[in-house]
Amino acid sequence: MGSVLAGLKAGAVASLFFAGAVSLFNILLLLAFKGEVLSYLSQSLPASCPAVPVSGVSGTAETCFTSILVSDIPVADFLRTGLLAIIFAVSIGVYFEYLPGPTYFRRILLASMIMVIVMVFIGLYGLVTTQIQAVIMITFETGASVLYALLMARLYRRFTREVEFQAAEGGGKVFVDKRNVTGKRMTYGINSKHNIEVAGTVKPFKSWVVSGGVQVKEPKQAKTSIKVTGDGLLRLT
Repeated sequence: MGSVLAGLKAGAVASLFFAGAVSLFNILLLLAFKGEVLSYLSQSLPASCPAVPVSGVSGTAETCFTSILVSDIPVADFLRTGLLAIIFAVSIGVYFEYLPGPTYFRRILLASMIMVIVMVFIGLYGLVTTQIQAVIMITFETGASVLYALLMARLYRRFTREVEFQAAEGGGKVFVDKRNVTGKRMTYGINSKHNIEVAGTVKPFKSWVVSGGVQVKEPKQAKTSIKVTGDGLLRLT
């Protein structure tokens, strides 16, 4: 199992970048299509901007447009996008071991693509007035999600370490926090502590043998704990 805390730490930075980039691009997109946006707003008032009093069509549309740029996108849209990105970052930390791929980036890239699909499905891809604008926003978000995945991968790796678990033939199975990890390479938060124990032994338990950044509290005890300070190996003998 990956690290929830590492996912949260990495996600805090990556999500800020992703939400900020998406919101900024949304603002620039609306400015580029300002004429079309004002035309849409003038035809759909007051439904499109119910909080803005209708005192004149063109003036109200301008006021509504300004409100969208300075309030709706930077506050509402930015916060919702950032929250969704953090939720996915934490989920990546929880289910990291189940994500397919040979590298951290490949694994997280899959999750980030799913995040974009969810954004489109729930309509959280920005404030737009035409299909063309929607396509442009989704295309940009897809590209931004690749950078999100790259940033997440680097930070997640910085906050975690990999431990490989081995067992001698007939020595039994290694359980970490009640999960069978025998023969697997797992990621854990740096300086994290975990309970380990032996199950299904055929031969008498001898000891835990470690190398790298793995520390065992009681090497001669079948049930003890470890502390992960770096990449390493734990072997059951």
